[in-house]
Amino acid sequence: MQSRSRSRIVAGAAISGIAISTLVGCAGGSASDKTTITLAGPNQFTSDTDSFGSAWDDLIAAFEADNPDIEVKTTVLPLSSWAQTSSAQLTAGTAPELIFAQTPHQPDQVASLSEQLAEPNPFSQTSRPWIEDFKGDYFGGPNKLGTNADGEYEAIPFNLVAAGLYYNEDALKSAGVELEDLATFSGFIDACGDLREAGYSPVGLDNSGLYPAWTVVALGSMLLQSEYEDLNQFDANGEAGESMPVTVKSLAHALLTGEVDMTGPAFQDTLGLLKTFVDECGTENWSGVPAQGSLSGGTEFAGGQAAMAWGTNFSGAGLGDVDFTWGTLPFPTVEKTDSTFASGSDAQFGVNNGGTAYMIPAYVQGAKRDAAITFLQYVSSPKVKDWLDATSSISALVDVEDPSSLAALTQGSWAQLPLSGQAGGLFQFPAAEAGQNIFEGYLIGSGDAKSSLKQIQSSSTEWAREQAAQANWTEDWAQ
Repeated sequence: MQSRSRSRIVAGAAISGIAISTLVGCAGGSASDKTTITLAGPNQFTSDTDSFGSAWDDLIAAFEADNPDIEVKTTVLPLSSWAQTSSAQLTAGTAPELIFAQTPHQPDQVASLSEQLAEPNPFSQTSRPWIEDFKGDYFGGPNKLGTNADGEYEAIPFNLVAAGLYYNEDALKSAGVELEDLATFSGFIDACGDLREAGYSPVGLDNSGLYPAWTVVALGSMLLQSEYEDLNQFDANGEAGESMPVTVKSLAHALLTGEVDMTGPAFQDTLGLLKTFVDECGTENWSGVPAQGSLSGGTEFAGGQAAMAWGTNFSGAGLGDVDFTWGTLPFPTVEKTDSTFASGSDAQFGVNNGGTAYMIPAYVQGAKRDAAITFLQYVSSPKVKDWLDATSSISALVDVEDPSSLAALTQGSWAQLPLSGQAGGLFQFPAAEAGQNIFEGYLIGSGDAKSSLKQIQSSSTEWAREQAAQANWTEDWAQ
């Protein structure tokens, strides 16, 4: 667990003094000679709706100084609607040159970067292929992590991401709650009662689909391990074998062949514990609270009304002005007394490449595509170090060290990726339903666990059909 002082944290401050390096293959020119590109996506770092923050502005300024013939503009999309906006623009051919990698899309809608990744990155000053600059456990590597259904690399990670629970130490003390009380699921639930009696929302929650999905990843790492072991039948190349985490092909195969039954008791227990967590610990009337900022529950945690909140490592950069001591901790351990399916192991979530990552629409060509690739090379080189530190980001690169403040989210069992992966495992929806809170109906009481899981499996199976079609798998089960 990582404690933080009351003083303004370094991660929340602006970058200062970014060095202006030697120009790399660029010649100066007049304003009319410049190629202008736009990057559009959600703000992962603060609640600012106009900017990704001063650290980002300084990074863009450094890039433009090193590459005077390229201008980069930034468009901040609302958290509540960025996915729909970006996907619609991509389909219409109006999306800008760089779009957030989690935009719902088909592989042929975005440019393949595999060819460029096989060559050296001009900004890394090494002779190895660009793909080898990344930490292979998270991007690239023997399992070809980060490739799409066509086996192509389509997005470049600027950083890695980890998530966990942020806590207000002052709130815990006022309720008589010790950090040790939060280590087990039953102890956590009891502590939520004490916190609510003390006048706090135990865990700030909102109507986003992100945080219940994260909770299910954590719960599933302890209750569903054997389910994912059984379906792990294809390696990273799509051949018979295994992969860590399981491949999309393994997930799709299990769904399309009916080899997995998501209405089974282990899945029901997982959903039941999710509901217990939300009912006992979540913000009252959370379904009416819109997502806002980089922590669950909107502004509750930063405002001192919530004792805890879900957040990524990026969230720490926005807590520089709070007047309480804060820290981070993993999701509690589910014990056999909570579920007979509990493995007895601590929860896992894992560091992953699903943080800040961007891709290029396929219709972007010529000088604009070249400029977009240059930008992606720049922000995946050591030149990004100051921005990583200022935004509490985890480096995706082997040659760039992580900020020491992130140890609580990047060490121990919690930092290990579960077999299901961090992107939901079997809990998937087809593109037409992307971005929804797939658990909301069950959580607000509109159906029991089994009927809800039946609907989730139906939607997940439709997602599997989409994956099979996109990847052009030729096996009989995929037709």
